[in-house]
Amino acid sequence: MSSPLPPESHGSGTPATDDLPLAKSPPSTQRINLHCWSKLPSELMQLVFDRLGLADFQRAKSVCSSWLSVSRYSEPNNQIPWMIRFPKDNYCLLFNPEEEDKMYKTPNLGNDFAKSSCVASYRSWLLMQPKLEYMEDHQYNLYILDLLTRERINLPSFVTEFGLTCPILWMDEKTKDHLVIGMADDDFGISFKKGDNTWKQIPGIEECFSMVFKDHKLYCLNYYKLKIFDFSGDIPVKVFKTCVSECLKPRGGGGGFMRLPGFPVNDQLSHRKDNMVVTLCGDVLIVQCHRPSFSKIWKFKIDKMVGNNKWEKFVSLRDEAILLDLGITVLAKDMQGIKANSIYFSNPTPYFQDQYDKNEIFIFSLDSNTVEQPHRCVSSSFPRSRSRWFLPSFKRE
Repeated sequence: MSSPLPPESHGSGTPATDDLPLAKSPPSTQRINLHCWSKLPSELMQLVFDRLGLADFQRAKSVCSSWLSVSRYSEPNNQIPWMIRFPKDNYCLLFNPEEEDKMYKTPNLGNDFAKSSCVASYRSWLLMQPKLEYMEDHQYNLYILDLLTRERINLPSFVTEFGLTCPILWMDEKTKDHLVIGMADDDFGISFKKGDNTWKQIPGIEECFSMVFKDHKLYCLNYYKLKIFDFSGDIPVKVFKTCVSECLKPRGGGGGFMRLPGFPVNDQLSHRKDNMVVTLCGDVLIVQCHRPSFSKIWKFKIDKMVGNNKWEKFVSLRDEAILLDLGITVLAKDMQGIKANSIYFSNPTPYFQDQYDKNEIFIFSLDSNTVEQPHRCVSSSFPRSRSRWFLPSFKRE
């Protein structure tokens, strides 16, 4: 199997054109030679290959001709967050933390890709929304795009002033069933799923600023209530509600922003965001992050729901890491390329900063209370681009 994306050194290279092949059944091995790695049963080798990340997958298939043959019937697995950069062009740059000196370049993703912003992701699927400067009459035409295969799903248009906020994307990679949820002008929730003809309003969701979708449940947070809706049926049903005033306080308006000449915009802005996170075991966390203007120090406060209307300070993630943009945690124990008890996040940007087409991503360690950026080659390649953490999938079930 050819590499799904060609390796690129510091942002140069040729886009790939081949899609990922579907996995096939490998030829059976007739004889087993226990003294030669190249003679291991192909069925056993496929089980090993299917558990390898992209970097180890590429190394393993280059060992010998028999391993290369088996790799053609396997696909790399992935359980660690990658970084995706969006230059002002019709492609993306991908960074794998397992390979600190390499970036990958996607194929051309369409003529309108550069005119859109990625507002949500699920595995290798991106939810794309048109940028304000390319809008007409506030009519938004969103679409879902697989950045590896370039498969595209167009969604019905809807009219709103600010587009879809707090967006959620979910995709069944086998059936291609999909669900998109968000807030329309921050006033009410709307959703669209495969089979619908138009967007539908979700009763009971209003003034929500953070959403997480996990195990067919939608978690909605505002400064007063946390609500949980069950989406397993035809109609969403509210199944839980609790007060968050104990740990979360409404913020007053920040007023206008006056840019000072001679200083980077990101340094002048005060970055602040309140997020909800659902852990692997189903615990609900509220994560508050803040970085004052002209400061390099990030501060995090995490509270965990321990009962109805009860919250307690959360200290350690232990063997997990938070992917703040996705609102989830992932297992990080004994895994190369991801740090346990850490928060992977992009700096929150006010709505008016879209004109600058730039943000940065970081890793915050709860052990040392320090923040770091990814490898230098990532930060130096296309510094004027937007970025986010995501969990790409190279498997096709």
